[in-house]
Amino acid sequence: MSIEKKKLKNIIFLSNIKGNNWLLAEDIPNINFNFCQIWLTAFANDLSRACGRNYKKVILVNQGFDIKFYFGKKDSAEFSKFVLNKIIKNPRFGEKINQEIRKGSDRLKKYSAKLRPEILSKLSNRELIKIYADLDKIHTDLYSWGWLPNVVDMFQNDFTVYLKKLLRKKLDENKINQALIALSIAKEKSIFQKDHESFLRLVALKEINSLKLTAAVNSHLKKYFYLKYLWLGKDGVYNFDYYVKEIDKFIKSGEQAAGLLKKEEKIFKETLEQRRKLIKKLKFSRKEIDIFNIYADFAVTKAYRRDAQIYWAYSSGFLLEEFAKRFNLPKKLIYFLVPAEINGLLQNKISAKILKQELSDRFKFMVYYTEKGGEQIITGNSAREIAKELDKEEKSDLKELSGQTACMGKARGRVKIVNSIMDMKKMEKGDILVSIATNPDIVAAMKKAAAIITEQGGITSHAAIVSRELRIPCIIGTRVATKALKDGDLVEVDANKGIVKILK
Repeated sequence: MSIEKKKLKNIIFLSNIKGNNWLLAEDIPNINFNFCQIWLTAFANDLSRACGRNYKKVILVNQGFDIKFYFGKKDSAEFSKFVLNKIIKNPRFGEKINQEIRKGSDRLKKYSAKLRPEILSKLSNRELIKIYADLDKIHTDLYSWGWLPNVVDMFQNDFTVYLKKLLRKKLDENKINQALIALSIAKEKSIFQKDHESFLRLVALKEINSLKLTAAVNSHLKKYFYLKYLWLGKDGVYNFDYYVKEIDKFIKSGEQAAGLLKKEEKIFKETLEQRRKLIKKLKFSRKEIDIFNIYADFAVTKAYRRDAQIYWAYSSGFLLEEFAKRFNLPKKLIYFLVPAEINGLLQNKISAKILKQELSDRFKFMVYYTEKGGEQIITGNSAREIAKELDKEEKSDLKELSGQTACMGKARGRVKIVNSIMDMKKMEKGDILVSIATNPDIVAAMKKAAAIITEQGGITSHAAIVSRELRIPCIIGTRVATKALKDGDLVEVDANKGIVKILK
């Protein structure tokens, strides 16, 4: 965030934590705090520039590279209704959200392209301060708009609930989910679908003319090489050899890429036509059609933002490596600096040697608190006490889970919990993939799934987008899936009703 932040002294007392009802917003593995603080401070300071309101308080719990963050339940619920009401009253506001996400994502990606090691190494500390500040501002500006789709349909599902109310006036209850899914399909394909189709075209090219394959793979790489990077870059980026192997693997599977491309394009066009006919049949008003279009576009712009941020993460990794060299600190500790500390180190106002132990403590365990105009970092036993109070969820022994339908269908199979690339080796064809929240790195595992269940996410979530594109039954936002289910459980997924039954 761009404002100068003050330190908040003695603001987090256990009594204050106990006295509030907290909502676990997200539980994210393999992410870095330096990235998280951008959106955490934006939540408390900068969302108001787009919509007129911020979250009052946000708390993050960090252990290594795994984080959980929390909003006040009442605050989150009120914020969701506030933004949704603005969209309902004035659909142009919803359209502006989608427009600004695209503009902000393009700005972030364009600026990130400048971050090259050979350039950064030659810059002065003062020049690096400016680059870091520019990136922070661009990214914060993006979040002031980019988080709003999540506000209305990630935690309370208010947008989905509102649209279902509109549909109930015109349809029987048993047709609501199917209609909503059809109406949530956007005319524009997501970045994930474009990547998938581009890969299939590579396979089809090798099947008919392998001589042109090298140039085509390089062209594909130029567009999508970074999608594997995510937030820490633990697995690097895609390279030429990776795609050659994947192309050969696909051909050996016996599937025909050209045929699959035609089939998927036909399904996409049929789905859009189904949507068009449904809108005409249900005789929605112009305003209602606009609101459904905003809802559908949220899924596309969420993916659009994610694409730009993954590219930013890849490129900003070079900037953090340059900081690590100049500060003589391990890169893993650079991830735990806040902007004021980075500026202080670049200006030689802070000693990296003195700060090193504090950063090590943050890596081990920390709590980060932010409200408008300020922040506080707590480590050690005090942080663990706060985390214990925040995470007082009862362990679930449910026999049935419920969530929101993202893609209809039914399936039965064995549970495999997949939250990272390392978990993907567990997946076999026909398993039920269960995740806190899916990401682009585990799409290969998603393709094997008979059904997908997530703990978090709304209509704009990655799981919702990809499941519809792959036509795999999917239930999102169960809140407790990874707690109630374990590897090997036999479950029955009825995505038509949004219900998961635990059979054994």
